[in-house]
Amino acid sequence: MTKIRQLTISVGDLWRSSALIQGIMALTGFFTICYLQIVGRPIGEILGTLVGAIVGYYFGTKTTHKE
Repeated sequence: MTKIRQLTISVGDLWRSSALIQGIMALTGFFTICYLQIVGRPIGEILGTLVGAIVGYYFGTKTTHKE
């Protein structure tokens, strides 16, 4: 019972910090653009801009500044 409680606490912490959501959104957008490119369909300007912003924000928040 305690292992299940620890697991839900750790998943809950990820959910609250939105790291899980950010990662899923970044990967989904990236793979969507890759799929569209592979099958030869055009990538809309809005989709490209949106995914670029999401991926940029995701990796931008992962940097650490040492001062």
